[in-house]
Parts: sequence; C-alpha cells; structure tokens
Amino acid sequence: NMCDAIWVTSAAAYKDASMRIVLVTICSLIASLIIFWTVKFWGRALQFVPYDHPIYSHYKTNAKPIIFMKPAASDLEIAMLGTDNLYLDVASTADQKVVLPRKVWGPKEKAIRYSNFDDIKSDVFLLSDWKEKLANRKIIFNLIENAQAGHVIFYDEIKKMSWEKGENFIVTSPYEAIAKALKEIAPAWLYGSTQPEILRLVAMKSMMLLEAVSFRADIIIHPLLIRNQPFYDEVLLKEIERRHKRIIVGPISPTDLIVAQQLNPLGIIVIQ
Repeated sequence: NMCDAIWVTSAAAYKDASMRIVLVTICSLIASLIIFWTVKFWGRALQFVPYDHPIYSHYKTNAKPIIFMKPAASDLEIAMLGTDNLYLDVASTADQKVVLPRKVWGPKEKAIRYSNFDDIKSDVFLLSDWKEKLANRKIIFNLIENAQAGHVIFYDEIKKMSWEKGENFIVTSPYEAIAKALKEIAPAWLYGSTQPEILRLVAMKSMMLLEAVSFRADIIIHPLLIRNQPFYDEVLLKEIERRHKRIIVGPISPTDLIVAQQLNPLGIIVIQ
C-alpha cells in the first residue's frame, strides 16, 4: 500500500544519506591525514643555520649553564652592586627614559609607560646609570611593557651605552609586538621567547606538528613547568636542538637548580 511504499522510500533515502555521510567523513579523514603528513614532512625538511654569538661561546668554553639571578624588586640595588649575571625587568617612561623598577607595580597603578620619570624616580633606576656596573656581566633584559615605540627607545638607550653589538645581553618580553619590532632593527642581538611563541609551541606539540611551528626566538626561556606539567620534554628538546636554538630554564627557585641543570641549558634564571 501507499504507506509501505513511503516507508520503503524513506528508508532507502535514509540509508543513502547515511552512506553519503560515511563517505564524506572518510574522505575528510583521508584529506586531513594527507594535509597533516604534508605539513609534518615539510617542517622536517626545513634547514636551519646555527648562529654564533659570544654568549654561546662562553657556554661552550665553560660547559656549564650561565646562572642569572632574578632579584626581588626591593633588593634590586644590592643585586646591581654585586657581580652576578642578572635577569632584569625593563620599561620605558612616557618621556622616553629606560628604567629598572624598584617595586612591583600593582594592576591599579599608573603604568610606567604612561608616567614621566620625575614622577616615579623614587621607584625606578635609570638603566644608563648602571652601565659600568653591568658592563662585565651577562644580562637578560625583560621588556615588561608593550610601550608605544618602546623598541626604538630601548634600542637608542643601548646605543647610547655603546652596547649596540649586543655581546653581553639577551632581550626577551612577554609581548610579541615589541620583540618582533626590536629584532627588525637589531637582528644580531639574541632574543628570548615571547608568551605567544610559547603558546604556539605548546599548541603545535599537542597536535604533533612541532616541526612546522614558526618562532622568532633564538632562545626558549621558560620555567620547568607549564600548567603543572613538565614543559621541557624529549620531543621539544630534540626539536630545539634540530633548529640550533638554546634553552634558558627559569625563573625557578634555588631548590629546582639540580633538576634544571640536568637539561643542559644555556642558562638558568634563579629567583633570589
């Protein structure tokens, strides 16, 4: 009867639609696999040229990680008067002074980049005032604010200090924009990883496409853990080595120093 005919027709149509869905799914999976392996093999085929730098030479000569101390803001003056290699937070003021904060800026406080030097001079040091004390030490400059033209202000200050060759320092920042802009005007300097680069590494590693990730940094700088999981695993370390990059572990507490040394890093940042 008519009802049976409609039911048979509907069942056939449903079966046909189901088969189409299965075929589309299979084709999509095959296409995804082809794209996945194409990207993976493309990444593996990339060639990287090692970059020679005086800081790398120091590591090769001593065969030990370079220890950078990260002083508390309140102890900055003591650390600057010492002889340790240092990890220093750096910012630029609204009137284009490059400064080292002597306190932790609260989230509700006016940012350094919006403040004139005279208004905050009791809470900061001028970087240039410490040129002589820092000259024979290795420094990591961490640009903590994404100030407008901050890369130009910092570069000009380094030039005034006659450090433009970049032989004794590494520059890093949480912000991609300022690191990218600075590398364009000072490509010979060493650069640490930004937060977006770290996130890209983690994301691509989770998709097993670490070979294809692009990152500008010469050195991956990160503590031992990320989200309570080990950050430096065999896969990441192997890929970093393939690209002739380096790692600096930190900031970490002194109790984690032995664990960090086992990774054979270029350097370790220790919280003072």
